[in-house]
Amino acid sequence: MRRGFGVGRSAQNGAATLVVVMVLFLVMALLAAYANRSLMFEQRISGSYYRASLAQEMAEGGVEWTVAMLNGTGIDASCQPVSSGGTRFADKYLAISSVDRSVQSKTAAALEFAVDCARTGNTLVCRCPAPNDRTAQPATTVQGLLVPSFGLALGTDVTLHYGSFQVTSQGCSDSSVDNCRTDGAEGRSPKAIATSVQTASIAFIAAVPSSPASPLTVKGSLTTTGSGGLGLHNTDPASSGLLVVSGGTAPALVDARMDSVPGTPPAQARIFDDAGLSSLSADWFFRTYMGMAPSRYQNHPSLRVVTCPAGDCGPALQAAYAAGQRILWIAGPMTIASNVVIGAVNDPPLIIVNGNVVLSGPMQINGMLVALGDLAWSNTGGLTSLITGMVLVQGDMTATGSMDIQYLQSIANQLRNRQGSYARVSGSLIDAD
Repeated sequence: MRRGFGVGRSAQNGAATLVVVMVLFLVMALLAAYANRSLMFEQRISGSYYRASLAQEMAEGGVEWTVAMLNGTGIDASCQPVSSGGTRFADKYLAISSVDRSVQSKTAAALEFAVDCARTGNTLVCRCPAPNDRTAQPATTVQGLLVPSFGLALGTDVTLHYGSFQVTSQGCSDSSVDNCRTDGAEGRSPKAIATSVQTASIAFIAAVPSSPASPLTVKGSLTTTGSGGLGLHNTDPASSGLLVVSGGTAPALVDARMDSVPGTPPAQARIFDDAGLSSLSADWFFRTYMGMAPSRYQNHPSLRVVTCPAGDCGPALQAAYAAGQRILWIAGPMTIASNVVIGAVNDPPLIIVNGNVVLSGPMQINGMLVALGDLAWSNTGGLTSLITGMVLVQGDMTATGSMDIQYLQSIANQLRNRQGSYARVSGSLIDAD
């Protein structure tokens, strides 16, 4: 009997041990399942944060990309710069008044986006269609990689702005920003799509903040020789028909070649021996009209340096203008010796030469020429040698033969209110979503 009792207790102890082990296994399985569930949840949170950060970075990058494009040259439908035949980004999507600097978007508000871009690896593929021709951005996939995108709206605020406007950039972790735009929060979540909307104010920086009110301004002396004579023309009442301002003594000018406001004697529209002008330092002479020192002006975001070949810079200036460059800086002397036409009255360039300028023979410039040295202009033939706009000379000027400078207020307005650079207003970035 004792032996049987011992066997029964051993069986009971084994069963109890088995139950305890099974319970422990069950607890361990529950703990493992709970830990795995927490790990999966944390992974999902990390993935959501990653996609949200990616969308935010794309939205902020879209704003910076827009500022760069606004300061760029002529582009095609793929937002790529072209040497000719392109349209500047600002002109393509914004209607900027040269009279009062008011800004309106050319894109209908119902379309929401004017431009879109998608990043594939290290490549940014963008579309810059006509203002109202944008279609839905096609989705693309890259195995093992996220393909984020952004869409841009320029100046869609219903309030008319003057000198500034808003840019709205929507970043999306999907390759098509339209998926973020059309899907609500309930639609984006199952698709693991994140979005972010950033809005920033963009300000305009004029190319010529205080343009001259006369066709010719010479800090030094003006000398005229040869037949024909220098012709100066300004019939604009807003500028009082002023023809020339110079810090030197009066040269020999032909009254028949002078045109001022009707009824104004040519002698009363000319100012010479201007002590205030001649006493200005070279630095302050430039600041008076351009708003800053020459060294700082070279940091204008829209400024482009043109390299002039020896002998004739005319073709190089024509090529720069055809590419959409409007603020041109020549680092050194410049000579134009060919019969070229540079610029247009309704879209004038600003040409700044950091040195002496030599103009010879027939040629035409529609815009403003700034010589930070002396200007020697000669035209002894019978063809037209004409600058429509303004000429600013920091040194002395010599005119030989027959040439004309015609002042147009519309060109001054273009250079003051429409031609220039764009910069993001500090502190204006708003994280809208």
